[in-house]
Amino acid sequence: MNRIISASAVLALACFWTAGPGLAEDKPLIWKPARNSDTSYSVKLGLKLPTRLETEAGVSMGVDTTASGTPVDTPIKFWSNFTAEKIQTPAYQLNRGVGVDLDGKTGSAGISMNYYEKEVATPTIDIERRSSYGMRYDGTSGEWCGVDVSQSVRLSHGPSRTALVGRASGSNGFRTLGAGVSVEKKLGRYMTLSGALDRTSDAPEPVASVNARYSLSW
Repeated sequence: MNRIISASAVLALACFWTAGPGLAEDKPLIWKPARNSDTSYSVKLGLKLPTRLETEAGVSMGVDTTASGTPVDTPIKFWSNFTAEKIQTPAYQLNRGVGVDLDGKTGSAGISMNYYEKEVATPTIDIERRSSYGMRYDGTSGEWCGVDVSQSVRLSHGPSRTALVGRASGSNGFRTLGAGVSVEKKLGRYMTLSGALDRTSDAPEPVASVNARYSLSW
């Protein structure tokens, strides 16, 4: 019970500080409260270190509740990221980084190597490529449990605010393979409508979905 109260207090305090003047723009500090669902809340706390590798580290804490508001879980995760390579020009962008996560309750961990590249192919089309290679450690069994790989290519057409995305993945040591394609359309400043078709090797049929996402930053 004390852990639940403590986590709830930290979340409330972080949300209050984030809403305060000036602190959200203080670059060394990371304060990102989020409402994940009607019964799940979290806050990402951290610090950006002034080094060439642009190292970030911190903790993510959350509170999961029942529909009536009773706390049932207080997940906590320690995380860190650093930049291995970074290139930024008006027509080209490249980022290579490494991330480490540790579950504070189970002792499970993950290491990921992430790659992002964006280039201006034509005056109206941008190409984005993302790759991620990760390994997971199971704190319960005390063993590394496979490699996860994902890649995606995104073609964005600026005038129509439309994007075509293709992706492929392999998880659990390539025991499960997946592929998919989606179309995204921005409506206004904050709304994005998307339709996707995905298929994995362990599913009998492909899965189609339509989603609307609303995003607002302050």
